[in-house]
Amino acid sequence: MLSKRWFKIALISVLSLLIATFLLRGAILRLGFSKISDKIYSKYSLRGDYSSLKADGFNGLIISNLSFSSEGYDTLFTCERLNMRVNLFKLLIFKTDITYLNMSGADASFVKGDSTSNFDFLFRPSSTSAAPKQVAKTTAYSATLDRALSLFLRILPSQAEINDFVISYRKGDYNLEISIPSLTLKDDSYTTEIRTCENGYREMLKVKGTLNDSQRRIGAQIKGLDSLGNSRGRFSVPFLDFRWGARVMFDSLAFDFTATQRRSGVITLKGSSLFSGISIFHKRVSADTVHLKRAQFEYKTLVGNNYIELDSSSVATVNEFTISPYLKAQKLDRWVLTASVDKESFDSHLLFASLPNGLFSNLAGIKTTGKLSYRFFTNIDLNNPDSLKLYSSLERDNFRISEFGATDFRYVNSDFEYVAFENGYPVKTIQVGESNPNYKRLDQISEYLKMCVLQSEDGGFFYHNGFLPESIREALIVNIKDKKFRRGGSTISMQLVKNLFLSRSKTLSRKLEEMLIVWLIESNRLISKERMFELYLNVIEWGPGVYGITEASRFYFHKEPINLTINESIFLASIIPSPKRALRDLESYNLPEILNNGQIFTLKPGYEEYHKLLMSRLEAKGF
Repeated sequence: MLSKRWFKIALISVLSLLIATFLLRGAILRLGFSKISDKIYSKYSLRGDYSSLKADGFNGLIISNLSFSSEGYDTLFTCERLNMRVNLFKLLIFKTDITYLNMSGADASFVKGDSTSNFDFLFRPSSTSAAPKQVAKTTAYSATLDRALSLFLRILPSQAEINDFVISYRKGDYNLEISIPSLTLKDDSYTTEIRTCENGYREMLKVKGTLNDSQRRIGAQIKGLDSLGNSRGRFSVPFLDFRWGARVMFDSLAFDFTATQRRSGVITLKGSSLFSGISIFHKRVSADTVHLKRAQFEYKTLVGNNYIELDSSSVATVNEFTISPYLKAQKLDRWVLTASVDKESFDSHLLFASLPNGLFSNLAGIKTTGKLSYRFFTNIDLNNPDSLKLYSSLERDNFRISEFGATDFRYVNSDFEYVAFENGYPVKTIQVGESNPNYKRLDQISEYLKMCVLQSEDGGFFYHNGFLPESIREALIVNIKDKKFRRGGSTISMQLVKNLFLSRSKTLSRKLEEMLIVWLIESNRLISKERMFELYLNVIEWGPGVYGITEASRFYFHKEPINLTINESIFLASIIPSPKRALRDLESYNLPEILNNGQIFTLKPGYEEYHKLLMSRLEAKGF
């Protein structure tokens, strides 16, 4: 009897609560929005406002003219009409759980000024931080990523209909608009068209994919469309050229990744991406546009408070070649960078057949047999540059070049024509070989000059395999300390390859191609050491417009290379690193007098130290 009475009381209480909630739902919704708006403002200094908010059914609401903005900045977000259904009971404790969303006429506008923007809140700690001055000195990368992911995923619930949504970015004269005419999200899957307009240039995309808030999963499959909505297979990625000077086009793109919750300051990202028909241009990468048939990346990345780490289980595929790199960038006072690759025995043809078109022009079409193994490790601590570690090794096993590609590097073993370039333009054509009376064999060049050049540029030239890792390491240390490129660590082999086969553009691809060509020449004995040194002395620049040792010895000293003295040889060796600045080392000179009489100059103070250094090296060699 007692239990029945309590049951009736409980039932009446629940019904009363439901009735009260239903009757007061409008007030509850407005109070909930106000509390949530205050929380957003407290955390991000972002104020929410609307013209009307009313209940729609038991757990729905309709908001008209919703907006979010920071005081003193352009409005970040506006929406003409927002219809959503929420978990009303969670809203009572001021937690947002949107079960359905219908949005129309929305506009997210990102405006960047010279030093501030209306979206700075995404990259700074909340205003409620206990120690804002201390936190502001460093960026908590995982916290920033967590905020961005949460903000994005919470906007779109598992069920949504979005119409006329526009995202825009403006900085100065640059304008980018990304519009979504219609998007339907159902059961965590979505389909839509995306239209871009970058400073008047319009393109279209077809997109379908996955958005899952609970799993923190985002995925997409993207293809370009023409103006009629037909698949056209090419799309130019906007913003990259404006922000980083890079141009990227692709036929299709697919990606999928999942982010864990932030635990102990760490977020783990796992995912994959696939590009087909991709074209990339950036002046720091290559002088030509790089074309890839296929590129795939499966990765596991850890994002912590002060580091980003790519796990070695990640796999990058370029055409048919795969590699598993490890990367870590950690911010202390300055960055600490660690990278490694360890690829055991693999078919060499996979590497050379997969080289992207436009990246290694001399190697295009080359065919090889045999196996290769590659190991690489570096640790660069910008807080302590002297501790820099570097190791790189490409080992061969029955490796052989079965067919040369665009360039057969053996052509330099016979007479050939060399064209010297400056700033991308040909300035001089030289016949290299004994058909040219200015060409000198090694036995026609002063022993002093040969030894001075070797001791100045590459003392181990006749003993190494084309590379001196310690010289490269030392050069990197000097460049890091001086915060600019001062030394290259190049061997004579590398300098010769750069002069004979490569452009003078300072790009990543040129350096990589240079190293591959040097390895091919040295490891396969395509050109003898003696021939390489002889060519080097006969083609390098020894001053503005002065090419080859014969021109140099006549220009500066009015004599043949065989008659150069030790002091004259030391001076000529000092020119090689910076031939364009050679005459700056002269205290006074008169070019016509040099040409007519020779030796009408004196050296600037400071050159004496270089002279003493090289003299000591020569003395150690028995001179």
